[in-house]
Amino acid sequence: MIELKRIKACGSRKNRTGHSDSSAVSTLALFRVSLYLRRLAELEQEGVEKTSSRELGERFSISAASVRKDLGFFGAFGRAGIGYEVHGLRESLMGILGLERTWKVAIVGAGRLGRALAKHKGLAESKFEISALLDKFPDKTLGEGELKLEILHIDVLPEVAHERDIEIGIIAVPGPDAQDAANSIVAAGLKAILNFAPARIKVPPGVFVHNVDFTIYLENLAYFVNRVYHQGQTDIDGSGLD
Repeated sequence: MIELKRIKACGSRKNRTGHSDSSAVSTLALFRVSLYLRRLAELEQEGVEKTSSRELGERFSISAASVRKDLGFFGAFGRAGIGYEVHGLRESLMGILGLERTWKVAIVGAGRLGRALAKHKGLAESKFEISALLDKFPDKTLGEGELKLEILHIDVLPEVAHERDIEIGIIAVPGPDAQDAANSIVAAGLKAILNFAPARIKVPPGVFVHNVDFTIYLENLAYFVNRVYHQGQTDIDGSGLD
């Protein structure tokens, strides 16, 4: 699960509606905006031209009020009684999330997890491109032949990041090696890290970190299974969990 922090944009730049977008936005709200973006893409593929906050949220069991509040962080969208124009809102949200361009990503750690991420079909179809796969011991890493990327030594990350315009790093190493990986990523000038290692990392100010903890999702699932199948609660619907 993403570590929940509040992210404050630098400066007081105005958005297209004239509202300041320097107010703090929680990563939970940003997470939901990504969900809305996926729903809008589905609606656009279905040929739907208009939607509402209720329709946007119901797929994920999010209230219409929460949808309006989340979108309100970034400006005024839609009109009362009319709703949102699907294509226009999708384009606006993509711009807000910086998805009008392709982001270059480096994975540090070429073990099973790192290689799986490098081959992830969802990444290949997204606005994120795995541009480098690095490891402390590239010569001892198995499975390079199944990848399109050469496994490089971690020491060349600064040079590779500059040449390939890489801005985001993914840590896919064991917990004890996570801080060293983070130090290498920061030293190479990358400003954002997605940390899959089971350890917290320390980074200097100005570097954004999301820590992925699978056990939080397991605890969520355990709650629902326990309530429904062990305690007999019948009013819980898990259809919106994804």
